[in-house]
Amino acid sequence: MHRGQITGKDNQEKRVRLKRLWAPVFIMVGISILSGSAGIQTKGWSFVGMDKVAHLLVFGMLGIAWIRCFNNQSVSRGTRLVYAILFTTAFGMIDELHQYHNPLRTFEWADLLADFTGSVLASGIYLSFAPIRGLLETEIGQYLRLPFIKKNPDSTS
Repeated sequence: MHRGQITGKDNQEKRVRLKRLWAPVFIMVGISILSGSAGIQTKGWSFVGMDKVAHLLVFGMLGIAWIRCFNNQSVSRGTRLVYAILFTTAFGMIDELHQYHNPLRTFEWADLLADFTGSVLASGIYLSFAPIRGLLETEIGQYLRLPFIKKNPDSTS
């Protein structure tokens, strides 16, 4: 094999990383669409700080999605955590600037803090607890134990 030549394994890892990139992209698009509107109206079930909880959860999911993009042997867990927090918080800042220019929304430092906190908490929990990682890494067909989805494509049963 020549230097710089791509092996089948390298190609497969690249496809997996590109496939995993769709999750943060879709989450960011969803956040951007909601940021451009008047926000989500909650009738009847609201509490003080509910929007901060929503920021924690949504940006926590985005942090986990970013970590999964860098899920390979060449990037350490600490580096993946830092990347996830940086990318998520940077997008949170862009989102708040987007809201600043929307007459129906406002820029809030507390929202950015909730974005950062959600990313740190969710990403840290994801990397620290193998059962949670295992649950989130399980393909939906395996989780539901669908009979037509095989765990090992090479098996004959």
